Amino acid sequence: MQTLQFEERLYPSLGMYLALALLSPMVLLAAAPFGWGLALSLGALTLLATLVLASVLSPLILVDDIRIAAGKMSIPREFVGSAEVVAQADVRAELGPKLDARAQLLVRGDLKAAVKISISDPKDPTPYLIISTRRPEELVSALRANRA
Repeated sequence: MQTLQFEERLYPSLGMYLALALLSPMVLLAAAPFGWGLALSLGALTLLATLVLASVLSPLILVDDIRIAAGKMSIPREFVGSAEVVAQADVRAELGPKLDARAQLLVRGDLKAAVKISISDPKDPTPYLIISTRRPEELVSALRANRA
């Protein structure tokens, strides 16, 4: 049986939710010539659908006994090497000049913290993963737990 050690959904920031909410007045104004009842209904439906989709489609980070999954990436735990918290001052450099083109990324611009996870699979050309997270220390702790 799998034991979940870490789980985090990277929901959009409040500012992103507010920006997405601006879609609703645009739909309302575009539909206004067809009647205010329809315009208000479409505006409300657009607001609800946009906010729900932004939440449901936000990436998920999972760490269990078998694998680490981050967004669409999934790596067996046996191939996870070292994991380290990337200091906030170093995130820009890690995603810029120091970035290996073969690395896999799950980066959110509104999150300032990240974790760098090396991959020890000799058949995988990916040298490491960089994952944005709100709880970097907890993610690194979960990755280091139960290591043989």
